Amino acid sequence: KAAFKNDKIIQLTDTSKGFPANNSIGVMRWRLAAKAEDITDPPITFTAWVNETGSGTYNITLEYELTGGDALNDVTVSIPYQTSEPSVSSFDAVYEVSGDSIDWTIGDVDETNANGSFEFEAEAESEAEFFPMSVRFSKTRPYVEVDVSSVTLLNMGQDISFSKDIKSTADGYMVVMAEEYHLPLQSEKSLSYTINPHLLAYCPRTDLLAVVTQDEVIEVYRIGGQRAFVVKRKSPSTTIVGLEWIRDGKCLAVALNTGFVDIVSGETGKIIRHGGDDPFNIDAANPKSKVDRGEITCLGWGTVLTRDTIDPKKPSKLAVDQSIISDLWSRLGLNPADEPPASDEDDLETQGQEALLKDLPRQLSFLDVESILPRLSPIPTRHTASGRYDMFATQAALDDYFDSMQRKDRLTADVMFVGHAGGRNRVTVDDILEIKYRPDFPGSGIESPMEEGDETPHSLVPLMYTSHRRSKYHALLRAERDDEATDGPNQGFKNLHISLFDIPLMSSGGSHLHLIVSRTAQLRDLCGYISCSIVSAKSDWTTHTNLPSRFMENVNETLQEKGEGALEDNLYHLAMTGNFTPTMLEWLRDELAERGHKRWDHAMTTLYTELSKILHTNLLPVLERSMVVATNLRGLARYYADTPHFDVPPEAFTSILSTLSSLQLLVHEAVQILGIEQRQFRAFSRWLRHQIDLAAADPESLSAKDMAERETPQLDLPNTLAYLEGGLTKSRLTPIVFFTTPEVDNTLHQPTTKDLITSIHTSRTNPQVPETQTLLSLHLWSAHLTAVCKSAHQHISLWHQSSKPQTLDVSCRTSTTASILPYLDIRMLETSTNVFETFVIGVPAQPTNQPSTEVCELALWTHTTTAEGETSNNTWQQILLPSSSATPSTISAVKFLDDETFLCLFCFEDVYYLLCLPYRRSVSSPSSRVKNQWQIINELEQDGRVANRFEEGWIPKYLIANGKKGRRNCVVVEQGKKRWKTLDLERFRSGNLARDEDDDDDDDDEESMVFD
Repeated sequence: KAAFKNDKIIQLTDTSKGFPANNSIGVMRWRLAAKAEDITDPPITFTAWVNETGSGTYNITLEYELTGGDALNDVTVSIPYQTSEPSVSSFDAVYEVSGDSIDWTIGDVDETNANGSFEFEAEAESEAEFFPMSVRFSKTRPYVEVDVSSVTLLNMGQDISFSKDIKSTADGYMVVMAEEYHLPLQSEKSLSYTINPHLLAYCPRTDLLAVVTQDEVIEVYRIGGQRAFVVKRKSPSTTIVGLEWIRDGKCLAVALNTGFVDIVSGETGKIIRHGGDDPFNIDAANPKSKVDRGEITCLGWGTVLTRDTIDPKKPSKLAVDQSIISDLWSRLGLNPADEPPASDEDDLETQGQEALLKDLPRQLSFLDVESILPRLSPIPTRHTASGRYDMFATQAALDDYFDSMQRKDRLTADVMFVGHAGGRNRVTVDDILEIKYRPDFPGSGIESPMEEGDETPHSLVPLMYTSHRRSKYHALLRAERDDEATDGPNQGFKNLHISLFDIPLMSSGGSHLHLIVSRTAQLRDLCGYISCSIVSAKSDWTTHTNLPSRFMENVNETLQEKGEGALEDNLYHLAMTGNFTPTMLEWLRDELAERGHKRWDHAMTTLYTELSKILHTNLLPVLERSMVVATNLRGLARYYADTPHFDVPPEAFTSILSTLSSLQLLVHEAVQILGIEQRQFRAFSRWLRHQIDLAAADPESLSAKDMAERETPQLDLPNTLAYLEGGLTKSRLTPIVFFTTPEVDNTLHQPTTKDLITSIHTSRTNPQVPETQTLLSLHLWSAHLTAVCKSAHQHISLWHQSSKPQTLDVSCRTSTTASILPYLDIRMLETSTNVFETFVIGVPAQPTNQPSTEVCELALWTHTTTAEGETSNNTWQQILLPSSSATPSTISAVKFLDDETFLCLFCFEDVYYLLCLPYRRSVSSPSSRVKNQWQIINELEQDGRVANRFEEGWIPKYLIANGKKGRRNCVVVEQGKKRWKTLDLERFRSGNLARDEDDDDDDDDEESMVFD
């Protein structure tokens, strides 16, 4: 051993003896301890396909494939059997039946014979009779690079020549049955840094997983483990406390420790709305100071119906005279008696012509007028503020945004719920309108609506939110923090409550709620588009007039020093007389010259082109679209006047329409001025170039005089003189585009369209009047539009908060303990027509009635309500799992999977399992009893409740479940917080828990998460 360790020499202990001749003797053994990343494909791979064709009859197909890089020799597979001799139906190479096995002799396997198959049929009590299959083969290359480099005769002390034969044989190469309780692995991801496992968000629609790293960076991964995009940290002092995807995956809500929620695009990763920002402020570079809100403890998305089903017994708001209806039918040649009776209350077309007529106002309001309007063009990125107005930078983003506003599903609205530790709750409808109130739960003592600074601490903090789109009530899980019930760094809870509350807007908004919300959002963003377009025009003006201004400033300094007047006067004199002063001659010939003229002409030509593009393709189309949206909202306000459905004064939208009309008038005036000045500049540019050529040729020379006689008649002197008098230094576009006046306080004076018309007439005769220039500013009217839109938005927000929510609070208690570990989940289901059940699953800190060494307990609370809010029952039950006295069992995570089962990470005797347990009766077997107690682990396995058994060394700690039909899976994060696995649950369910489900209920439930 010492010789081998020091010099890698193999010799006998007694060197006086030699190795035995013609006798096989082992002289060295080694073991390969390979790391996981060093393991490669085996030399040959076998796959067995087992199919039970009848009672006790199995058809087995065994396939092999050469997967290593070396050829194999003498390959033989021995297949055992017990009940009856197999009948071979198809085979490659040869086989032999001997005793209780079939020997399939394949022979040599190399590139020319890299795969083959063997098929047989036999009777057996189970498929396990044919396993394990033993495989024998040899190869001429060892698995580990070991070789003999030299052979030495010790007694002579010299090397001798030698030959060697290398033969590696397989010992214990087996084909075994796949180990049970292992779900198919969709993906596995390992990171070099840790993540926050409490901040995981999975979107079933897009298969995107959002995680938060230790550096507070959001990374979004696809289901296969590829990184989709990254959201950088907002600021060093900002930390993330919650993540939640919207139902369709279009955006991701990010809760911050400042109490605000940012909205991130689910496609690009850009922040499309900063929490707390003024929605009408486009200056993202200079945000207003924001006061931090209370700690966010709950964040969730939900979907609710915005329109009740039509009830023929309920009268409409405006009674329709029956004679009018009959007259209409007679004019149309229709007979309402011929209509079949309504069979589907949700479908207007099946309810007859009278129902269609009564629904005519709603149908008219949903007419898509905007589809025939010119589509909006993108605004250059350099001119727009970053953040929520990035959608104006590209045509694709613009089209996608405004197309989404016209979505077909007008009967639902997305609701984002934000719960604060201080008790304030915020509900945002379709990421547009925020409702701020505190539900009047027992012990709160605070009415709603609430003021911004009202943050009174409350012992019960919101933890989780859920809803059902057909339920009037939303469910909120609240609890007190419990320092005694902890699991490591995770704090437990006590005094759990299920709090049910409604959102009055959902019931009072009627069938037009989606239209009101979407039109309000469009008006807000169209207002931002108008502001960005005007800022873009100002930026173009500043950029492209900079060079001509420098040219004129330089020569004006020289002219002032010599007392020769201003540049425009000298150019006017030159145009009228053709005489060059020495200063002008030197400037045209030496300073401006041909090169300077080209730059001047290019700058101004580009300016007029860009301004024309902004006015024609940006401002005019958006003003027309904005007027359609504002008119629609005003029509709804008039239709619902003095009703709770949309209690907003129509005058708020009349002010918007008046301001839009003024802007439209001013833009048309700017278009006319732009066309005039553009023609004048073209004439001036040609004349200036001609004067530069004359100056370069010496005006007194014969060639210059010939040039003047030849080209002067072709010049447009009237337009040139007009440009010198106005456009050169006194452009009428300057007060319109390049605003220099400070912000005007719109509360002191509200400009009107009549004032604007007067100013336009005055500017045409005397453009230098200061009062006229102020009213001709696009910026002034844009600021006024923002002010009136803000006012309308405030009216809408007050309408949202005008109704006090109805609340219902239910305590979740067990018989002896109230302390719960921080493993909770909540779900709301419609178990029967207009009957909704809210389920809460949790892990008590201590078992209720038995020692922790005997059972491991889960607690399930169920609360039932009707659509009207009536409570029928409130139950609690135990779910008991096996435990042992040597190593007590533990539960590290629970999540509802679907409408009947939930997932549980369970550790029994240091082996970790993923369990799929029932919490209510199966839809396919409503009379069956729900089992809620298992004494031993084998009982769980026999019942088909063990979905996965994790390999040794991989400790699961955190869990996310996705129960979407057809795409069921789960994400499991290991204890080290650096790795996660995505497991496919679809095959497990189809094999053990198959049942029929309604596709329409896939998205009825929305979930949220606990933040620690």
